[in-house]
Amino acid sequence: MIHATLDCYGANTHQLDDIKHINDLLNSLCYTLDLNPITPPQLIPYYYGKVKDDLGISAFVFLDGGHATIHTFPLRECYFVDILCNTDTSIEKITDFFKKELPFKEDLSFINLENRSIVKNEILEYDPASDFGPHLMSKLQATTIPTMESFFEFLETMVEEIHMDPISRAYLIKSPTTNSKYLSGLIVIAQSHIALHYNYETNEILADIFSCAPFDYRDVNKYFKKLGTITSNSLIARGTKHIYKVKSKIDNLDLMKSTKWQKTVKNK
Repeated sequence: MIHATLDCYGANTHQLDDIKHINDLLNSLCYTLDLNPITPPQLIPYYYGKVKDDLGISAFVFLDGGHATIHTFPLRECYFVDILCNTDTSIEKITDFFKKELPFKEDLSFINLENRSIVKNEILEYDPASDFGPHLMSKLQATTIPTMESFFEFLETMVEEIHMDPISRAYLIKSPTTNSKYLSGLIVIAQSHIALHYNYETNEILADIFSCAPFDYRDVNKYFKKLGTITSNSLIARGTKHIYKVKSKIDNLDLMKSTKWQKTVKNK
């Protein structure tokens, strides 16, 4: 499984605010890169947020065992892409697709690729005062076989626990086969998302918190203990060039900014 993240800056405002274009883009992405979609695009306009500059469109497609999402910010001339897939593709193909279909300035942007099959424990330095939000990618060994109900409850509760603003209810789906291999769930938060993908064969869960604001991720076990034991963990900052305007709701934000806390994160 590969996990590609693109923070794309210098994009066209009108394209970013064109819901039909975003719908067609996701369909074309799945077809061009053979991503094996199992749902049509789900599109959620976001025009009622606390910060005017953060309005835009959130959209996603469930892939077999993964997802492809895009969150656009027309007034900021940027968009964020998150693709988790088990297809034989490359970051170059993904980047080339978006450079053609939704052009951006590559020298201003951030592109990252993670191999989710590799066991990691890497928490990169993150500055909650300037970065838009952390992207937490975890793998868990499930304690019990999850159900649609348990995934639904987890996603709905998780949004509250990390103090985010939901703009959808949780979506759940199983792979469309007789012997379903994957159970997937995703909830859209304000211009971001949280996703879970359970593999019935390996009893593993790939968890993805694509966050729109800082949250206390230092003890991620407290979030995931309902699902299983973390076996791999990776965190990167997303939207590092994003102007951060929304005051975090987290009570301990000052602690997160402190020198002592930053040293703790760097030494993990």
